[in-house]
Amino acid sequence: MSANDQYKMSGFNNKNLTNKSAQSTSDLGDVKRKIEPMKMLLVEDSTLLREVLFETINNLNQVAVVGTADTQLRAMELLNVEQYDILLLDIELAQGNGFEVIRHIQKAGYPFPQPILMMLTNHAHPHYRSLANSLGVHYFFDKSMDFDLAIEAIELEADRFSNAQH
Repeated sequence: MSANDQYKMSGFNNKNLTNKSAQSTSDLGDVKRKIEPMKMLLVEDSTLLREVLFETINNLNQVAVVGTADTQLRAMELLNVEQYDILLLDIELAQGNGFEVIRHIQKAGYPFPQPILMMLTNHAHPHYRSLANSLGVHYFFDKSMDFDLAIEAIELEADRFSNAQH
């Protein structure tokens, strides 16, 4: 089964997960303009997985993990002071949960544009998928089965972000 087929089965909007056309610079006459990387906040309570994700994502083109949190409160603090382009969250955190983090940025008065929302969790039950969908989560992945697919989705969004800057 292809990445697209697996993604379609998740119940969210279809996105082409195999489009990989990022460019790091664009020609403007003789001047080259550096493309800013997509800024990610990584919210994961497992130290080991947070470190693996941090290293894996920072090795991708055009995306950088610029903040990490292991609790709901820390994630909300970071989101209140800096704009992120993409938010990668677990559901169950050391304190609180990822759904409350999402609700926080959806409140009136949140000072930044809404980031792309992605959940990577061990709690991939239909109830949680439905709740994520109702909260506007763009991607929902099971840690045990969809890790590579989640990385592909991050690459796809980084490519889109980079292309939008041209």
